[in-house]
Amino acid sequence: MTNPTLLVAKHTYLTRLKKKSFWWLIISPILLIAAAGLLGYGISYFSNDQPAKVAIIGPSTSREAISQSANKMNIKVSSITDEQSAQSALKKQTIDGILTLNDGQGTLVTQQKAPKIDKDQLQAVLSKLFLTTQAENYGLTARQTAALMTPFSLKTTIQNQSSQQDADNNQAAKAVISVAVTIIVLLIVSTYASLIGNEIANEKSSRIMETLLAASSAQAQYFGKLLGITGLLVTQLLSYVVLGVGANLFGQQITMVKQALSYLTALTPAFLTYTFVFIIVATGLYLILAAIAASLVNDTSQVSQAMVPVTTLAMIPYVVGLASASNGGNNVVVRIFAYIPFMSQSTMPSLLANQYVNWWQALLSLTISLIALVALAQYGQKLYAKNVLSYSDENILKQLLASFKRS
Repeated sequence: MTNPTLLVAKHTYLTRLKKKSFWWLIISPILLIAAAGLLGYGISYFSNDQPAKVAIIGPSTSREAISQSANKMNIKVSSITDEQSAQSALKKQTIDGILTLNDGQGTLVTQQKAPKIDKDQLQAVLSKLFLTTQAENYGLTARQTAALMTPFSLKTTIQNQSSQQDADNNQAAKAVISVAVTIIVLLIVSTYASLIGNEIANEKSSRIMETLLAASSAQAQYFGKLLGITGLLVTQLLSYVVLGVGANLFGQQITMVKQALSYLTALTPAFLTYTFVFIIVATGLYLILAAIAASLVNDTSQVSQAMVPVTTLAMIPYVVGLASASNGGNNVVVRIFAYIPFMSQSTMPSLLANQYVNWWQALLSLTISLIALVALAQYGQKLYAKNVLSYSDENILKQLLASFKRS
């Protein structure tokens, strides 16, 4: 790597770093995630806020037993104890339901819009109450009754040498990773391809590219811009890592943050590092294509047209990744995509997270993408040098295909 390359990389990086648009690029996803989280938390909080008010018609012992477990069932026991008053209150909607108990049987009648009642918990309380009554009728002692009602103990654990996390959190984290990496790569490719496209187009449209190439080589301009834009990507991703560490250290007192972090405990540092590196490598591949396409534009108005082939290619792994998020490990096409550069970043992390592949297979996929990155970077540098000083009114896609054919 030559000093001119470093100078171009530094200039590209610092110029973009100082712009408000870059910092908004970092902050906007955080704000969107925070807003979505707060909205979901608010909906959940207010929807479960009010318990159902239920009148219990039956023995006083039953009323007392149910009252003690009312919170678990999301109910509030009404003071009404007779059938006629309860029916009248239900019609006036001053209560949400009536529970009638008689000789080991029960009937629950509720309003159509009544708050949700945990019927499983209610069934468990009533069953326990019924067993206690039957045990007394059969003359069992309190100790015998307690032994009879002791539930079967079933303990569930996950056998994993690297992790012993809760099963629900593990599955939830895998599902999130399966979708998140696919979406993140598409968003990053779309954003950073546009950045490098505008970077090159601005210089071509202002006709200063000739001056730049007189001061340094096309190779320095090409690799410098790629390194500078990649540096911005690394900065953005590291910002999220720092925020995640900060949330882990200082956000444990916030219920919503603590719950979100509990799902991430299923993901090992090795897996997170692997995914981080894969995202950078995959984005690098698309950035090279974007640089080649951008070298064909005449001015900034053609940047969006030049980025169409890049974003279209990025859409393929996006669609495959989302379609295979649940059971992609059993799909032959998904397994093949996991080893193809430009495609593997949206499938291999998902396969690894769900243990459809081993680590050596995951590292093989990453190695293939790295080799493709190096080869494409060298090939792209030659195309860039040929195209960067050429100006044509022909369609960008036709020019791009012609460039590949000539090479």
